[in-house]
Amino acid sequence: MDNHGILNKIIEFCDILPECCSPFLMETGTETAKTTRLSYARELSWFFDYLISYHPEFCELEKRQITLDHVKMITSQDISRYLTIYMDQGKKERTVARKRAALSSFFNYLTRNRLIEFNPVLAATRVKIHQSDEVLYLNIEDQVSLLSSVDNGNCLSGRMKTEHKKYQVRDYALIILLLDTGMRVSELRGIDLADLNLTECSVIVTRKGGNIQTLYYSDETKKAIEQYLEERKAKDQELKPEDPLFISLKGSRLTVRAIEKLVKKYTAAAIPGKGQLLSPHKMRSSFAMEDYRAEQNILSLQRKLGHKSLAATNVYAKATDQELKKSRSVLEERRSNVKYI
Repeated sequence: MDNHGILNKIIEFCDILPECCSPFLMETGTETAKTTRLSYARELSWFFDYLISYHPEFCELEKRQITLDHVKMITSQDISRYLTIYMDQGKKERTVARKRAALSSFFNYLTRNRLIEFNPVLAATRVKIHQSDEVLYLNIEDQVSLLSSVDNGNCLSGRMKTEHKKYQVRDYALIILLLDTGMRVSELRGIDLADLNLTECSVIVTRKGGNIQTLYYSDETKKAIEQYLEERKAKDQELKPEDPLFISLKGSRLTVRAIEKLVKKYTAAAIPGKGQLLSPHKMRSSFAMEDYRAEQNILSLQRKLGHKSLAATNVYAKATDQELKKSRSVLEERRSNVKYI
């Protein structure tokens, strides 16, 4: 779904949700990504469905009939009960945490604009996300195997192998750019030709929340992008600054879903076992793990990933430290294999 489609979907939600939701979903456009606002709209819709089903003050109302006065009746206990239902159903901690975060953002907006006196989510049930020191990612050997598979089509089978040549140059440039920069799939999708600077090996991306940042890539990635652009020119495509960098065979901007599918296709084929478990987002984790291992600079990595919080970046430092612990006996094992004369 493109930005226009996402906006239309948000507007559809605004037509059925309580009127006080519309300013929250529409006025925060400059600071909150459209995909995030659409997620908020869905969460609010589910929350008000819950209230209509279980709350005595809401049971005879349609969502659109709920007024600000009704919203003022919502208590921390109401929100806690709502979240507890999902926890009792065995939903993942991150899923329940996202629901809480969406409600908190909504009530924060109402509080900040003095439409209600306090945010009831503040005293509601908290969701503790248990962080693991383990990070699933592609090490350098895995990355080389993946790029080799994209380059020559080995490991692919059937129709995918037959059609590989149609996509090979584009897919190679796309995947190596992900691995080289750690950008998100959504950020990669939004790149236009005007955002590229092949001389400086840089690209401008729009981060979550709308921030603009310049990322840098290697000469190897530069060469891959140049080959892809040359291929497009050879097909008599007129390259304009406003054109998207990565396009389908029909010339339209690749969707996030299409990028996720093509990345998954290659990882599953090139890295049996682990590849089946790797989401496209793990290209970002793969960059982060190898960059931290090479540079040992957490602040630099935070900047490259565009994290607002250092805690989010620190996951990769912890995971790297965990790997160091696992390898503590590697030299002992190597010494044991040496035979004394």
